[in-house]
Amino acid sequence: MKKFLVFFISLGLILAFTTLAKAEIKIGVVDLFKILNESEEGKKAVGELQSMVDARQKTLEEKQKKIQALKEEYDKKKAVLSEDARKSKEEEIERLGRDLQRTAADYQVELQKKQNEITQSMLKEIRQIINDYAKKEGYNLIFEKAEQFILYSTTEVDITDKIITLFNQKTSTQKGKK
Repeated sequence: MKKFLVFFISLGLILAFTTLAKAEIKIGVVDLFKILNESEEGKKAVGELQSMVDARQKTLEEKQKKIQALKEEYDKKKAVLSEDARKSKEEEIERLGRDLQRTAADYQVELQKKQNEITQSMLKEIRQIINDYAKKEGYNLIFEKAEQFILYSTTEVDITDKIITLFNQKTSTQKGKK
């Protein structure tokens, strides 16, 4: 019974491949990572995220300097401070250190959320452009060029640069309408 089943499955696969071989199949490959990083909208998003990082980094550095100054002041006056005053200063430094860590973690979450929001918005537009392009140009399949999945492709099937151009055109047209 197993041999019979294997025979029919093999026969079905052979027939499917011969049918596909007769029909012309047009396949494309798109590098979404490249589109996200090299398109005008992608470059703008990277700049926006970088300015957020820079502003947050400046705030964190200011808090770090304040903590460092308190530590230095504490170290200088530690010998002459009373037990209660020493304890109070140590607790304040500890509290500020925890606050700094919490703030850094909050900034990281905020940045990740913003990055995901921007990426998802861009990917939605890019996928629509790819779908429209595939239909217009008669593609049967378009794969995402990911190292885990596409081990090799020729430059003839890579449509990434065409999609970047279309995406840039669409986003610049949308800005002109606003």
